[in-house]
Amino acid sequence: MAIAPWAMPHDQHWFRRREGLRRERFGQIWADAVPKVFEDVPTYYRKGNIVASLGLWELWVWQFVRSIRLEAGNRVLDVAAGTNDLGLRLLRKQPRIELTAIDRSREMQAYGQVLARRAGLRIRSVIHDVHRLPFPDHSFDVVTLQAASRHLQLDKVLPEILRVLEPGGMFYHCDMLKPTSPALEWLYLRFLRLSVAWTASLFGSSDASRRCVSYFSDAIQAFYTPAELSEVLAVCGFTQIRCSTSVWGGMVGFHAARKPARCPGTADPMRPRP
Repeated sequence: MAIAPWAMPHDQHWFRRREGLRRERFGQIWADAVPKVFEDVPTYYRKGNIVASLGLWELWVWQFVRSIRLEAGNRVLDVAAGTNDLGLRLLRKQPRIELTAIDRSREMQAYGQVLARRAGLRIRSVIHDVHRLPFPDHSFDVVTLQAASRHLQLDKVLPEILRVLEPGGMFYHCDMLKPTSPALEWLYLRFLRLSVAWTASLFGSSDASRRCVSYFSDAIQAFYTPAELSEVLAVCGFTQIRCSTSVWGGMVGFHAARKPARCPGTADPMRPRP
């Protein structure tokens, strides 16, 4: 579904306020607890997601990969790449791309490189904070972000993604989002608490992971609906925004957005003014 410009009622002030509230609520968790979780989970990350979603994880990822358009020679950046699950699927879809994975978790990327070597595929790995991408402007034709934006400061990472994209380049996003129906949200968040707790017990997760059980549902409750995330992308400067959803009333959303051609010297809309 394409998003028309007139359907965007929110502005930068709304977006900054929402991100400020998320930072105030989760900033310490993002800084301390979440990195410890990802130290613990690399070897069972994919299996854990499959179990916690009752098998739907594979459907969502398949739908997302199918939506991504790739051409031979494309320079692709996978942001918050984790164990390279998405990157490996993209390379199988189009082996003639140049794929770079960036993640702040050394443990997740180390295991991701093991998986890449086993598959005989090459992924360049960069360990760095994704809120400040260490790449020049216009470095990539395609950027992807899957199952991580709930743990990120979007008013920092989305302008960075826009910056490193070539004019006309595409951004593809997939994540668990806030359902639009209050009744469905109530049911979904309670299911999520139970499924994450059960998965942590099944896989023998660390104490740090167990302490974050409620955080994963709280993060979705404070996040964006599919329509709101479309508005966020527009506020950040993306155009030709398209949104589709998977099962259960939009609790998983797929977004595709293009970086517009800009005149030389045009500032990104979310960058602070001097």
